[in-house]
Amino acid sequence: MRNNITVHRVVKNIKHQGQFIEPHKHSFYHYIYSLRGHTTVRAEDQVFETEPNSLVLLPPGITHEIVSQDTSCCIDVKFSCSDNLSSRISALPMFIRKADQRESGLIKSIFEEAAGQEADYDEMINIRLYELLIILLRAENSSTSSYLSSAVNFASDSCPDKSIQNVLKIIEAGLSGPVRVSDLARQCGYSENYFRQVFNEYVGTGPNAYINQRKISKAREMMLYSEMNITQISEALGFQSIHYFSRLFKKTVGISPTEYISRVKDNRPINVLRNANTPEGEFEIPLRNCPG
Repeated sequence: MRNNITVHRVVKNIKHQGQFIEPHKHSFYHYIYSLRGHTTVRAEDQVFETEPNSLVLLPPGITHEIVSQDTSCCIDVKFSCSDNLSSRISALPMFIRKADQRESGLIKSIFEEAAGQEADYDEMINIRLYELLIILLRAENSSTSSYLSSAVNFASDSCPDKSIQNVLKIIEAGLSGPVRVSDLARQCGYSENYFRQVFNEYVGTGPNAYINQRKISKAREMMLYSEMNITQISEALGFQSIHYFSRLFKKTVGISPTEYISRVKDNRPINVLRNANTPEGEFEIPLRNCPG
């Protein structure tokens, strides 16, 4: 990358109504992405009222405090960068009331990489944040940001076969129940064997493997951002047996669903890189309860 960027800490935390983080400042950038609930962020003389998908950028040296208006949950990303990039970031808005799908997806993927800690996850986190910053900088310098909504979420967007595109949308809409290859083949007007051949050609994997990948991806998302337990998630995704779900999850992700969910529970701080900004305790500033 032309510009050095280093994420040193990612935090997912939940606050209850009236809980707050008292005024403080620090020497690094701090992004706050709202997953659910509402908070008030005061940054010196500015006040931002957040809602789900809000994004707040707090530059170094800015005194700020955060007060939860209800039960809220946020992802915090703390990072440093080169002077060149920092001068460009200063042009970005401090508050985006509703981040779009691509921007929200990048923030969530940063937390998912931090929680999963697969090989080179720190590099991937830096790349994802850099991509987010470039997208925001482009939007700030462009008269239109319509291209931002064209993110490719599934293979359907790049598949030239319209029948397969439609099947991928059917799979996505049907993740909560059993998805039968024979039914998908019938939707295309293909024999089952020919459907498997065409699907593999355009998607790069067989239909059963793809369905399982999407279900496990959805399961990870539910573990990250919902209050459901493993049994509820297994049932919600149409698995007949929690034991099969657990085996498939471990085979796909590398760890059991129990271990994964313990890594991503609320109030989860993750040090991506230990440096001078790494706090001694769990959080830089302790969460306070409103008096009375």
